Amino acid sequence: MTSQTKFHLIFNTLGALIGLTVVGYVVFSLAHTETEAACHARYAAATRLALNMSGGAPMTPMQLQARVGIDEYGVIGNAKVIDDAPGGVAVEVALQPVADVESAGERPANGIFFKWTPSGIGSATAGCLSYMLWLPEDFDFGGGGLLPGIFGDAKVAGSDAALPFGVRPQWHTGGKTALDVATPGSGYAPPKQDAFTLPKGRWVRIEQELVLNTPGQADGIARLWLDGDLKAEGTGLKLREDENAVIRGVLADVGYTRLPGKSGTLRFTPFEMAWK
Repeated sequence: MTSQTKFHLIFNTLGALIGLTVVGYVVFSLAHTETEAACHARYAAATRLALNMSGGAPMTPMQLQARVGIDEYGVIGNAKVIDDAPGGVAVEVALQPVADVESAGERPANGIFFKWTPSGIGSATAGCLSYMLWLPEDFDFGGGGLLPGIFGDAKVAGSDAALPFGVRPQWHTGGKTALDVATPGSGYAPPKQDAFTLPKGRWVRIEQELVLNTPGQADGIARLWLDGDLKAEGTGLKLREDENAVIRGVLADVGYTRLPGKSGTLRFTPFEMAWK
């Protein structure tokens, strides 16, 4: 084989390898779209909702009620802090089967409700909420329910009133879950997305991010991750008209919206909230 023939053979082989590399990269790019990393890695150190007393013991229901304030329900009757969770304590919530009053336009009175505003959150326009959730193997999803999320409010010009807004996970029949978004003065509605299923029988890490829009523009964002995998994303959101609307903290509205025929429990670890 002449030197010229060897040169052409090597050149053609390298060309073929380069061509295969380019084709492989294109195929990989089509099959793998870039997703946003879970929000805890993109925010400063988070503030944690303390659920232990100064001596380290878990709070009693009465102490938890005092911790979250007067704007609550169900904390004493349906919640307790247990020392049985990854990294320490968790809140165990009892979900009681009561009459479904959806036809009356009301939320069935079960589970718990409270708001947590971390110290120093100020005028936050972006927030990241993290916690871990546990559903037992025999958990009954019933017709739907709610999990903790991020809330804010928009002040009404010339008034002390404020219109709430926020983002939170809501499950439906069979555990199909969506990230629901509420704009000021309106109810919650899911952005366009594929529903995901909440796992049972193990702890799962939930992270939610809410980025407020530029005042008057539709460029807000809401996202949710399970164990670091992006499961829901809503973009082009319009949550505020001016800079008076800010993120306040965590809305712990946990319970059934349409009730099953038996009682149940779920657990979540202390909230970790970071903001910008």
